[in-house]
Amino acid sequence: MDPFEANRIKKRCPVCFSREIDVVMIVTAPEQHRCIKCSFEGSENEVFSMYADIRKKYHWMGRRLTMEDQVNL
Repeated sequence: MDPFEANRIKKRCPVCFSREIDVVMIVTAPEQHRCIKCSFEGSENEVFSMYADIRKKYHWMGRRLTMEDQVNL
């Protein structure tokens, strides 16, 4: 086993993660990642851009909105 394997950052599949399924992607080539569940394949930049889209979904989760805030939206 590679001694640096423990320090490698594991990435979650953004397609499965948006469906609230936690699947770790495997590295097929340098800068290419693939999901074993849904067969999503993409570069690291594509994965990070899809993570940014997922963050938009939970943007207001940590904030409590009052009735006045909802009317002003």
